[in-house]
Order: sequence, then structure tokens, then C-alpha cells
Amino acid sequence: MPETVVQQIKREEAARIPLGRRGEPEEVATWILRLADPATTWLTGQVPAIDGGLNLT
Repeated sequence: MPETVVQQIKREEAARIPLGRRGEPEEVATWILRLADPATTWLTGQVPAIDGGLNLT
């Protein structure tokens, strides 16, 4: 896919996200580590939406 098309897709996606930007890998990794932490024992049966609010639209 040409780089111009990739950039256009990214801009269109960011426009649909309530926070106004795409997430960074480190932001998702933080939640993965938090959820995988053995101390996270009270969270069960949840499906966290780590999507900048995209699920709300």
C-alpha cells in the first residue's frame, strides 16, 4: 500500500477517535502489563476497551 494511502487511513481513523489521535504501542503495553500483573486479582470477566474512546462512537 502506498505511504500516502497509509497516512490518509491513519488520519481518517484518528478523526473517528474521541481523543483525536491513534494510540501508541506503549499505551497498550501498559494495560497489558497491568492486566497480567499477579496483583490484579479483583478484575474478572471484563473486556477492556483500550481504544481512546472509539468504542463509544
